[in-house]
Amino acid sequence: MKLLKQAVIILMLLNLTGCWSKVELDELTFVYGLYIDVGKEPGTVEVSISSPLPNRLMSGTQTGSGTGDGKAYTLVSKTARTLQDANIMIQKDLSRRIELSHIKIVVLGNEYARQGIGEVLEWFERKPEFPLGTYIMAAPGKAKDIFKLSPVFEQLPDQVLMNIANENIMFNTSVMDCILAEVSNMGYAMNYLSFGKKDETSEQGKTEYWAGVQGVMLFHDAKMKGILDVKQSRALAWGAGHLAGRLKLPEYTITWDEEGKGTASAIFQRNSASSSVKMTSKGPVFHIKVKGGASITFFKDSEGRSASKLSPLLKRRLQEQVVKEISDSLRTVQDAQVDVLQLGMLVEWNYPKAWSKLRERWTDYYAHHAEIKVTADFTIEDFGSER
Repeated sequence: MKLLKQAVIILMLLNLTGCWSKVELDELTFVYGLYIDVGKEPGTVEVSISSPLPNRLMSGTQTGSGTGDGKAYTLVSKTARTLQDANIMIQKDLSRRIELSHIKIVVLGNEYARQGIGEVLEWFERKPEFPLGTYIMAAPGKAKDIFKLSPVFEQLPDQVLMNIANENIMFNTSVMDCILAEVSNMGYAMNYLSFGKKDETSEQGKTEYWAGVQGVMLFHDAKMKGILDVKQSRALAWGAGHLAGRLKLPEYTITWDEEGKGTASAIFQRNSASSSVKMTSKGPVFHIKVKGGASITFFKDSEGRSASKLSPLLKRRLQEQVVKEISDSLRTVQDAQVDVLQLGMLVEWNYPKAWSKLRERWTDYYAHHAEIKVTADFTIEDFGSER
């Protein structure tokens, strides 16, 4: 009995021992953003990491808009032959260890994206601490310039970019989405940012910068294949809803009668998309079906008719316009030979024998022979105030 008590006491004491491998938070540099550009010297890459400055966040010296001398975040850049070498060089200049587990956004410079992104995707795969759910975007110029944006509504520039992805304004592509598409030999798209100076200036008289989304950049086989504008991108995002998530509040304006005096605007409070494939004697035929419920936000009819009375007409015109815009955007990505909707995987899942014959030539088949039919099924849920 005495030995049993002693054993229990020893076991309890073991629970009081400290962790020998602990790392204190004040020993880490938490990276929130990663910006990747082509280096000035041929064959080099420039890597920039953004991180909050805990000493300024805690002391409250940050200005309200994130601008001025009291910024609570910083950017560190290094250029090397490889991404890993640049990362090591950054670490040498830091007093804390780089921690990537809290990263929020990756931005690729335009020139870097055009030369191919295979190296960076492979680098992400090989780093176990890197969260593959991190959003990824492309910049119109140098990626690190995006960091100059003024985070008016947020604390950090990286949070602004992350919120843009979360809002589903276009696509919310993650690093994992890119890697899975590459493994499956499918195409993918990521938000293509806009960036420029604001007309206003800050209180300190310094120029402020603003970032937004001006379209999407298309990729296949880790190569940039093209860029879509806002209208095409929104249409593609709706058609790719099963991959890109629910598009945020798409809005359309339609007209009727010969002179176009009848006009209405509608905003979709809910929308969704689904895709399917049917095998025919001529090959696979793909069906993209979009659904949605719209509210009429503006209405004017030259004959004085009410919106509710013209409900069938409004519904038909909305369906025609959305179907046309999605079909046009899909033809554009077909011409670019980028299977963004990953229709090839539908064939593989549903018709594996047919896919075994199409696999090796899928990119060419998709671009020149794939038949894609788009249909819409909408309801008008709200007509606004009727007089």
